[in-house]
Amino acid sequence: MLHAAVLVVGTLVSLVLLGLATGFSPTLIALQVAVLARSPGSLRRGLIVAGGVATGALILTLLLQVTNPDAWERLFSGRVRSLLLQRAFDLTAGVLFVIAGLWVLRNRHATVDHTAVRTASRLLDRPRSLFGFSAANTVIGVSAAASAYLVVRLAREASSAGILQVLVYVGFAMAAALPYLLMAWGTERFPILSRAVDRMTGWIRSRSWRTVGGVLLVAVGGLLVVASLTRYFGRG
Repeated sequence: MLHAAVLVVGTLVSLVLLGLATGFSPTLIALQVAVLARSPGSLRRGLIVAGGVATGALILTLLLQVTNPDAWERLFSGRVRSLLLQRAFDLTAGVLFVIAGLWVLRNRHATVDHTAVRTASRLLDRPRSLFGFSAANTVIGVSAAASAYLVVRLAREASSAGILQVLVYVGFAMAAALPYLLMAWGTERFPILSRAVDRMTGWIRSRSWRTVGGVLLVAVGGLLVVASLTRYFGRG
């Protein structure tokens, strides 16, 4: 009983942390601040940004369903075992994440491109484009693919039931959007917080987060490589 409780808590904590890592983006945080500074309709647009982030996280998990070995096993008419396929996927993904992480670390001192921020500022009065930009920015995030891959594997390890896996993915998407929801709710409910949010945003944008993203990619990639070679994951 205690083991099951620890497993559930560990899964939930991992889910929230991976979701936060996926949703974190200095560009989107700056965009949310700009959106919430406008009135009227600032809250609605803030929720649109949060919805875009959640949608982007869900899109990532759907795209990574290609790593589901059951579907590939059916294509091979049962000639290739699901377990071997999953290990092959884990090994391949791990190597790719390590390579991507090393590339990011090598280019971590590159000049920050503010084009995305300028582009986002032109979307403030276009809700659909605002939603699309938020979703796309989440999908192409430095560490988003690695985090989403781990969530897909976590869901498969936790349960084989489709409905439970869907709940895991929805929880992951909500965790990714959580900071943006809190920003929208906080500035609407407590306007005095807007200055604190502005300071926080300035601090975030003044830092280079490429090093953090690169280290995360290498760490996730290394974990997947070791897991695939040592049969760490119990299920395929």
